[in-house]
Amino acid sequence: MSTNIGTAELLIRCGISSETIVSVSITPRPLLPVERLALGKPPEAVPTLFGRLFSLCPKAHAKAAARALEDALDISVSPNLERLRDLQTTVERVRELSLNLLLASDGRISPWPPRLITLCRRLIAALGGDAVHWPAAPFEPNAAELRVGATELEALVSHLLGGLWHTPQPDLEAVRHWLEHDTCAAVAWMRPALQPGWPDFGRCSVKGLPMFTDAMLEAALGPGVARVNSDSPEWTGEPRETGCLVRQSSDRLVREASSVYGNGLFTRMLARIVELKCLARTLIRDIEHLGPIGSDPSPLPRHGTGVAQTEAARGRLMHRVEVAGGLVRGYRILAPTEWNFHPRGLVYRALLGTTVGDADSAGARIDAFLHVVDPCVDYRLILERAEHPTPPAEG
Repeated sequence: MSTNIGTAELLIRCGISSETIVSVSITPRPLLPVERLALGKPPEAVPTLFGRLFSLCPKAHAKAAARALEDALDISVSPNLERLRDLQTTVERVRELSLNLLLASDGRISPWPPRLITLCRRLIAALGGDAVHWPAAPFEPNAAELRVGATELEALVSHLLGGLWHTPQPDLEAVRHWLEHDTCAAVAWMRPALQPGWPDFGRCSVKGLPMFTDAMLEAALGPGVARVNSDSPEWTGEPRETGCLVRQSSDRLVREASSVYGNGLFTRMLARIVELKCLARTLIRDIEHLGPIGSDPSPLPRHGTGVAQTEAARGRLMHRVEVAGGLVRGYRILAPTEWNFHPRGLVYRALLGTTVGDADSAGARIDAFLHVVDPCVDYRLILERAEHPTPPAEG
């Protein structure tokens, strides 16, 4: 079983004995040295470069790059500009969460994915487009286009979530009723998780990635002794998890689901639904009353080191930059995939020791779990018979 196999795929190998996964091997994906493309560039060129270079979470990369460079060069930006950047990345997260739902829940040709992509492109343009990365001239958001876009976005998310969109504070019983009676795309996506053995599939013990201070970011990404490995990052000696479930762990509904299913498949799916609903409501509310953005013509400092982090649809994204002589001389990016697919991290712990049934059932369950952890990652899953089970790792 595999998804969109590419040149940078993960390899996940599971050994199965007596319908139980007794060994898990995760070979990290080859990391392409895309950061090198920033070297030798002037700081103002890098955020837009990354925003166009990355196909996954481009606005999150552009925002993280801009903030890291501003940190390095001690540049202060206006609250209005920060809001526009935040709203653009919120649009991007809504788009990714919604697309994952639409493409996973409906095998028929649907007009909704292209409508969603077009709408989000319009919203990002109305929020300033690439100009928010490094304003070279004053500009103002397109208020009229944003009002129209907000109305369209509400209709689209209402279509996706059905009755749950209109339920202010649902409890787990309300969610079960919604799953039984609604016909929306989110219900079609979540229903497989109600099969026997599925709701708590992947339940395990793994800590969430904490919010880093700048000092923690510098320690993790810089050249010091606490520097984390790019392909198997750990914090305080442990693999960590990042993404929707960690971000929504304090939500009342997610906590209720966790008390029943732990951090298994059902709770993870529900956390994605909760996050989509929350982000869409925040976006619709906050795109009103945005002010104009000026530009700063003052010359830039020529030296410095800076760090930044931002939340993307898949999890926490971290950037570090070194500027010398007015040009970028060092750059490092740590993506959320490397945290979640650590060789002894979340996916390893979630799969090892779980009961999966026959081969077809095993592949379906594992694929469902991997997709909810990171729907965008390319991976190849190999299931094989294990004659000599190995004991599960502690933790």
